[in-house]
Amino acid sequence: MDNYPKIPLVLNSSDNNFTLELYDPCFKWANKYDRGVGYFTSGWIAKNAYGLSHFASNGGSARWITSPILEEKDLLSLSRGLIEPKDIDLESILKKDVKQLQKYLEEETLNSIAWLIYDEILEFKFAIPTKKLNGGDFHDKFGIFYGEHETLSFNGSVNDSIKGESNYESIKVFPTWRGLNEFVENDIKRFEKIWNNKDENLIVYDLPNAIKNDVFKLRTSKRPYKLPKERSVKNQWRHQDDAIREFLNVGNGVLEMATGTGKTRTALSIANILKNNKSIKSAIITVEGTDLLDQWAKEIGLRTKFKIFKQFGKHKEVAEFLLNPDESFLIISRDYLVNNIDFIINKVAKESIIICDEVHGFGSKNLVENLSGKIHVFKYRLGLSATPERAFDEIGNKFIKEEIGVKLFEFSLVDAIKRGILCEFDYSFLEFELTDDDKKMIRKTIAAFKAKQKAGEFVSVESLYRDLAMVKKISKAKLPIFHSFLKSNSHILKRSIIFVETKTFGKAVQDIIIRFESNYHTYYGEDDRDNLLRFSNGELNCLITSKRISEGIDISSVNNIILFSADKAKVQTIQRIGRSLRLDLNNPNKRAFVLDFVQFDDDENIDKENTDQERSKWLSEIAKTRIGET
Repeated sequence: MDNYPKIPLVLNSSDNNFTLELYDPCFKWANKYDRGVGYFTSGWIAKNAYGLSHFASNGGSARWITSPILEEKDLLSLSRGLIEPKDIDLESILKKDVKQLQKYLEEETLNSIAWLIYDEILEFKFAIPTKKLNGGDFHDKFGIFYGEHETLSFNGSVNDSIKGESNYESIKVFPTWRGLNEFVENDIKRFEKIWNNKDENLIVYDLPNAIKNDVFKLRTSKRPYKLPKERSVKNQWRHQDDAIREFLNVGNGVLEMATGTGKTRTALSIANILKNNKSIKSAIITVEGTDLLDQWAKEIGLRTKFKIFKQFGKHKEVAEFLLNPDESFLIISRDYLVNNIDFIINKVAKESIIICDEVHGFGSKNLVENLSGKIHVFKYRLGLSATPERAFDEIGNKFIKEEIGVKLFEFSLVDAIKRGILCEFDYSFLEFELTDDDKKMIRKTIAAFKAKQKAGEFVSVESLYRDLAMVKKISKAKLPIFHSFLKSNSHILKRSIIFVETKTFGKAVQDIIIRFESNYHTYYGEDDRDNLLRFSNGELNCLITSKRISEGIDISSVNNIILFSADKAKVQTIQRIGRSLRLDLNNPNKRAFVLDFVQFDDDENIDKENTDQERSKWLSEIAKTRIGET
């Protein structure tokens, strides 16, 4: 039974995703598909390209009975299937590359349909009511998937069209392995009766005869009105379905998805699917930071029907969760996860998914020491991050890979900008030279490093570079340059986040900002969270902060990022500039701006890799990305 698709017996378009929860798993399992449906459009094929590509590559064949009410482009596609279609060698693609077939079904849908008909993988017939049903339409909606030994049929209100999943629709499912043979046998008999033109109240045409007798009624492809732009473009968010599929195929691993591309929604869709098909009873989300945990609680409440239990900050509900784990979601900080992991494992791990948001942080020394061997026991493990790789931390990366899994999917910042999910941005930098005090500190740091080496102490080169980088991050040389820049560019302080390395340096930045913008505040670890909320709702124009706000916080109105502090690794910088790239409904023409500080002179020869210049180079390249590029 484990090889059969796990499908809920009842689905509806409000709570379920028909493609991911019904069609994908059934097409991957079945070798034959019969479908009777009132309306068919090529858009349905494109939406279900993933499942159909597996179905076709596994030697599957499908029969469709539908009404002869078609769009002109779809009729033309079907007609071309009777002669040799345009130049795509679909047969060889079927044999060697499922993903390539999926791409053709998504991007060259009409020609792919023609080929599938030509190769007799798809077969169409058209039913027209007659006699006592004369003047009506063939309006039934049922389907049958055939496996090697078992069968599944379904009935419902949904058509095979894109609109079919935007309406409120429902489906009931009847698998023979669940003892529902009588329903399935009835659907099989009914389909065969119609297919073989044995129903006296229907006239059934095969494709050649339907074309010959001109039985089709064309739906015009032109609307008497214009669709809003966001509805007329190809689905921008299709990467989420791709990510969900990749995870469900394996059951554990990391999804690398850029800030603002729907990591939370994707993870909750996975949890919903696993709950709906009874693969899990409960779910756990863990991440650091009260802001992020509160954000997760809000999204879980909006997008799922799980009961919510919280174990972070003032909330202490883990015991209640363990007593009532069925259809429950535990939102827990990493510290509390460490303290409660053994209780959680004993009670729920075998029937749960654990979701590790900002998974790069999950490889910290404390978590490696306390959670090794304790996460991989969960039935499903999901890691989320825009930048999952930990910089210069082989042990932490190994821990994430062993406990959660490898990277399964990537949708980058560049992908998101091209797709129009994130906005374009401009990048500029101010060049600075180290002060004499900076150079003195550098020489002192290097001398201390060499002294330790000479004394036989173990000291890593990376620790040296971190100490030297700190000198650059808090160099006072940046301050007068920034002051001069603001004299003619003070507008960049509006809806801005300024990242600094230390509170002391932040104070020096404040002394400059106050001359140009009084409506600002700091947001460090001990600051009141109300400052973040005031900035989020527009009461504050500018926020000075450090690492705390780099990850996960969703404030779409942020327009400008100022990087007094930037690491050698891309992880932190991508997180930080991502704060400004979310689309803003109140500013549809939004274009973000990133200001950096770059040291080019290096008299002390401390930065042989020119990390500032390297960062400036790749940020400049990303800033060239344009919406709509392929």
